[in-house]
Amino acid sequence: MIYTVKNTTMAGRPVKAFVNGNEIPGAYYADTDRGILKFYPQPARIKKPERDQAYTRTLRGTVTVEPVGSDQ
Repeated sequence: MIYTVKNTTMAGRPVKAFVNGNEIPGAYYADTDRGILKFYPQPARIKKPERDQAYTRTLRGTVTVEPVGSDQ
């Protein structure tokens, strides 16, 4: 399943994203079927010379998405 900021906030459920068991803050796209997670690394940096895009990173592995506050 593909998780994005739009479809998780519209459902009213904030989520945490994990790659290989490690929580990744700043994730904005997660595809659990393909094992791809895209996120904004911290501290945030702006690309130059474009100045309208932020740097992003892509991780590959076992991607899981859990609702915030789940007791597992």
